[in-house]
Amino acid sequence: RGEDIKIEPQEEEVFMRKIYGICLISLFILTSLAGCAKLKAGIALSSKNYPEAIQIYNAYLAENPDDIHARSRLGFACFKAGKLDQAIKELSRVLQQKPGEPYATLYLGLAYVNKEEFGKAIKIWEGYKNKKAPLVEAEIKKQLTLLRIVESQRLAKKALQEEKKLQTLQPDRNTIAITYFKNLSNSKELAAFQKGLIAMIISDLSKISSLKPVERLKLQALLQEIQLGQTGIVDPSTAPRIGRLLGAENVVVGTIDKGSIRLATTLVSSSSEQIKGSASFSVPEDAFFEIPKLIAQKLAEILGLHLTPEEIKALSTPHTKKFKAVVYYGEALDALDAGDWKKAKDLFLMALKIDPYFYLARDGADSTPDPSTPAPSKVNFKQLAPAIEKTVQKDRKS
Repeated sequence: RGEDIKIEPQEEEVFMRKIYGICLISLFILTSLAGCAKLKAGIALSSKNYPEAIQIYNAYLAENPDDIHARSRLGFACFKAGKLDQAIKELSRVLQQKPGEPYATLYLGLAYVNKEEFGKAIKIWEGYKNKKAPLVEAEIKKQLTLLRIVESQRLAKKALQEEKKLQTLQPDRNTIAITYFKNLSNSKELAAFQKGLIAMIISDLSKISSLKPVERLKLQALLQEIQLGQTGIVDPSTAPRIGRLLGAENVVVGTIDKGSIRLATTLVSSSSEQIKGSASFSVPEDAFFEIPKLIAQKLAEILGLHLTPEEIKALSTPHTKKFKAVVYYGEALDALDAGDWKKAKDLFLMALKIDPYFYLARDGADSTPDPSTPAPSKVNFKQLAPAIEKTVQKDRKS
């Protein structure tokens, strides 16, 4: 009749308690159902019933789209079921929400590997670190070396096939390739030293934010493809072609000789085919570690770059002051380029024995594939996932 209903305080308290209880029960039921769905999906995953796991996870995520763990498991299930595109989609979404998530990073890289999209796998795995799974991190570093070699070889072949097209393109003006120097002496030790020296120079140039140095493995792959892999000799007349094939506007060529170590370097433009500048250095053998800094600073000067105080400080830190360590390091790079993994690892370790703080040698040793690993031309990358998954299990047990 429109009259106000009066509820006594005691009755109101009882009423609210009932409502609160109903809410709690409803929430419990919903939570239980969600937990039950995840449990069922987990059981299906453990039983390797990947289609069922995918179906349950899809239904669960439709109601709970922000559950990163469930989405990561869905990506894993898709990977195991061979649904690589869906795996990539789900795992990429996980990394957008939680960058660096180890599980998603690992299997997103493997999904790209199984699709033979090695360049994308390299981008995902570069710099991968996971202190909670050190064995996985170590395994990925080794496989990255193989991927980089194979991808570099693919790019070298592609560049040669498209050489006419590349002649019409203008590379980024701050890209730079450092070619191997011509050894004017008969010293095999100096030949090995200069290969290690080039790697150190490339490392130093990467410390200059405005420069984009070409990776040594890309240079090596191209030189091997055009049958210059053994000598590696590039001079000012051939430098523009090498630069265009590598996508580098600037190419450094030079010579090296013994005595006090003498170097002559020339910076050539790929687009204009003109020499931009030259420099000569002569340092005592026991001061060889100054060479990378001197060359990096001179190249920056020729290119008109102003180095920041931080960059100058970074360039002033030598890689090693032990000449023999660089010789072993260069010999290790030779073995790595030849696919002799055992010899490469042994030589990297010999360099480290002389200088335990030579981090380029440490990285080389850690990144060298196991001796049983096939050569890059023979490796079956689809066998990569089972090998890494075994390592994952070891990490979980430890």
